[in-house]
Amino acid sequence: MSLVFEDLKQSAQKAMQSSDWQTAVTDWEAALKETEGFPDGDGRQVVSLEGLAMTRFHRGEFDEAEFLLKRALVLRKDEQGKECKDVAVLERNLGVVLFSAGRYAEAHTHLEKSLNIKKAIFGADHIEVGRLTYLLALALHAQEKYDQADAHYRKSLDIKNKALGNSSPELINLLRNYADLLRKTNRDGIAGQMETFATGIENKLKK
Repeated sequence: MSLVFEDLKQSAQKAMQSSDWQTAVTDWEAALKETEGFPDGDGRQVVSLEGLAMTRFHRGEFDEAEFLLKRALVLRKDEQGKECKDVAVLERNLGVVLFSAGRYAEAHTHLEKSLNIKKAIFGADHIEVGRLTYLLALALHAQEKYDQADAHYRKSLDIKNKALGNSSPELINLLRNYADLLRKTNRDGIAGQMETFATGIENKLKK
């Protein structure tokens, strides 16, 4: 084990937790440089690439984040295959970056890949599947594919209700985004119910 790499990784992760993005970039770049001397296929290079990518993402540097995540994906697939949990995480993160950059169709592709892997690993009703289904609903919503987005919102809501309970803070944004879709498709009554549910959860959390 490289103690230098571990120290840099821990420092970078701590900086990310405190939103000190400049320190995080410096430390992840140094950690990535440290991996240059590691054997081919060493997973620490992927860890460094992903950490640096997500730091760049939080700084709004979407092109750089995309480039780094694609590098990490190639290495992870070569190391572990295309259907592993770590590949699903990278596909999800790449989807989030592309969504944030307004590239919704490309985001959809990567989120769907992540969702399919998670379903195969965890089963169709696992909370991780519910979370990916919600992200995919947002990508479909942004592309104005309302029927498909509607089905994904409902599936995510069903999974999260069962896994987390009907008062989970995770439901708040889901309900409000689903309400937005419902209003766009002339279902104001149901949209109002969703918004009321979301407000009710918020009020419970304030008590």
